[in-house]
Amino acid sequence: MEKPDWNSLFEQALTQPGVMSEAYSVFYEYSLGNAFLAACQLIARKLPISPIATFNKWKELGRMVKKGEKAIALVMPVTVKSKSKDDGVDGVGSAEANSNPQAKKSGHTIFILKNNWFALCQTDGAEHAHEVVIPKWDKAKALAALGITEHDFAHMNGNVQGYAIPNEKTLAINPLAALPWKTIFHELAHCLLHSAEARMPDGERLQKCIKEAEAESVAYLCCATLELPGLEQSRAYIQHWISSTEPYLEFRKKSAARVFSAANRILKAGTETAKAEEVGNE
Repeated sequence: MEKPDWNSLFEQALTQPGVMSEAYSVFYEYSLGNAFLAACQLIARKLPISPIATFNKWKELGRMVKKGEKAIALVMPVTVKSKSKDDGVDGVGSAEANSNPQAKKSGHTIFILKNNWFALCQTDGAEHAHEVVIPKWDKAKALAALGITEHDFAHMNGNVQGYAIPNEKTLAINPLAALPWKTIFHELAHCLLHSAEARMPDGERLQKCIKEAEAESVAYLCCATLELPGLEQSRAYIQHWISSTEPYLEFRKKSAARVFSAANRILKAGTETAKAEEVGNE
């Protein structure tokens, strides 16, 4: 496999314009309380933790709720209108109330449980619909060679494209990920470069900006080398995390060698093992 000029690509990742993926804002981001409430209901029904959305949102995304599935209840605010004390029996009210329309629009907010949400595991549709076959690189062989394990995605937020648990050398990719090949490279990089860390969800606003920029730069080099889509989205993600001066300078000074080393290991793990198998079958 011919490798392009990574120094040039690294410079492009930092300087050329990119486009932030819309995949990070497809789903509504629920409060911690509602996420916990939804998780408890899924666990009680012995269903896996997975992204949640309304019936109509799943339909919009090309998925249908399975027949007979029971909706998940979340706590929602509802405004209850209060009747003005100045309203008369005929509804006309006093002259003061009539001169001030806002006086009649008073109300208060209450919180109620509404059954209107379903988890991904309760729907049918094409999972990994955006997945692509990479003839030059084998994911299963790369995972085995690097000693990294892929688990089922277990996260309530559908905007999270994937996550890694580097200190356990495990990762998971959202079945609805917009660019799953880019995400797998990103999470592999976390496992190789940030092995002391616990869970690192891709797409959440982590404070570890250098680590996120490093992982996405590895993904950028891998995608460019394998001629895969997603470079514009990758550049925007990298530049987002090192947008301020201090992390930008630190990243440029210290991270290039680490990024190149991790990208090389990932590509080598998924290509040389495949080549060795081909030779053995001849």
